[in-house]
Amino acid sequence: MAKLDFYIDELTKIQEELIEKLGIVITGLSKLSDRELIKIAEQIDFFDEMNTLGYSTLINRVSNIYDDQIATVFAELSQRQLGQVSSVSVLALEQMKSFDMDYLTDNVKQYSTQLKNTMLRSLIARESVDEILNTLKVDFGPGQFITTNRFKFLVDDAFARFDHVVKAKVYESFPETKYIYTGPNDKVTRGACKHILEKFRRPLTKKEIDELKTPLQKDKSQFRGFVDRGGYNCRHDWIKVS
Repeated sequence: MAKLDFYIDELTKIQEELIEKLGIVITGLSKLSDRELIKIAEQIDFFDEMNTLGYSTLINRVSNIYDDQIATVFAELSQRQLGQVSSVSVLALEQMKSFDMDYLTDNVKQYSTQLKNTMLRSLIARESVDEILNTLKVDFGPGQFITTNRFKFLVDDAFARFDHVVKAKVYESFPETKYIYTGPNDKVTRGACKHILEKFRRPLTKKEIDELKTPLQKDKSQFRGFVDRGGYNCRHDWIKVS
């Protein structure tokens, strides 16, 4: 799924703007005494600044994508089926979405705190403005912390798992629903996913999927069920066919 590709791209822009602003901030702070620095440290909030630069809008956009995914699955149901989905299931999905939003926001908050601490530590150590800026650009600039390729994979993986949890919860009252495994079968496809793609071409119910017994593959991969599929950052999906 590529629905959240914009998240890292937009977050990178926010990082760039924040680091660029620090030049003026650090120049001013470098003129303060240690006592003054300690006092003003309480007033510095880089997370608040990131919200001003657009993070609050960005996370709301992500939240809307999650809502859209829930709506997409519900839209597949007939009027009769809709009445059979419990309110508890709906609340559970909202809570799941909340967990993912908190995860993303908490990582940005942690980044903001570490950026602030590193800057203040360097100022107290009386490093030069250029030295401090260079350190912050290298360690906290675009591609670091919250915009690494690894973090992008984590964001995509979390959304893919959420999508499958939504399907599982919405259709748990309809155990006869069947799915087919879809996605690439190329040279980087895990052995476990390759096994499912090639050996189980017929539609399966969620119960059948979760009970699939697949041997441990040469690449040490093993199928992990409906939600986790082939494991971390799996590129495959269970698509409803009936």
